[in-house]
Amino acid sequence: MDIPTVVHLVAPADEQSTRLIGSLARDHQLTTVALTERHCRLIAPDALGLLDLRILEQSYNLPAPLQYLLIQGRWLLINAQKPFLDDFILFNPGVCGLLHIGETAAALMPALNSVARGELWMPRAFLAQVFERQRMRDHTTSIAIPELTRREWQVIRGLLCAENNREISQRLSVEESTVKRHLYNLFRKIGVRNRLEALKWAHTSGLDTGREFRPTANSLKAG
Repeated sequence: MDIPTVVHLVAPADEQSTRLIGSLARDHQLTTVALTERHCRLIAPDALGLLDLRILEQSYNLPAPLQYLLIQGRWLLINAQKPFLDDFILFNPGVCGLLHIGETAAALMPALNSVARGELWMPRAFLAQVFERQRMRDHTTSIAIPELTRREWQVIRGLLCAENNREISQRLSVEESTVKRHLYNLFRKIGVRNRLEALKWAHTSGLDTGREFRPTANSLKAG
């Protein structure tokens, strides 16, 4: 069998994930290992992983920042929205495959086998769309950064580090309800609906590449 006997899994702890784990163990004699922070730092370059993209639309506690996870091992992304427009996730070095929401269970094993062999598993039409977006993208276009409070900048940093609401609240010494209020205000100001779209905005703005943005003098209140 081409596929390793152990598959690292990052997914919500829900019924859908439980069915997936059971199917892999029962039908394919595979063991799934839920990644912890310690495991993330030990994952081998040829290790195989499944990452359920539903986690990025929730306050899910990732074991490590997404950017770190996706440079280790070989990853198959599952439950991708259609159309999937988040190229900043796709182009991480470890991402080797993608399955959209609604794909049948039968599509999973061929995809995993392909990724395990070091090949790509991407729908042809999807790759054509990605290529066209990259070709048409104007990298010189500057992104207008809205006026944000100090707290809202701190929340953005938390999102980039894959912190959930509880972790952000602990770091900032505020209530979780306060973090939710900052998130609501942040999403409204930058024109997004959820964490995944906020991460995409941060990437497009250059925040995840170390570009430094400072709050303006009029927005230095604690918030």
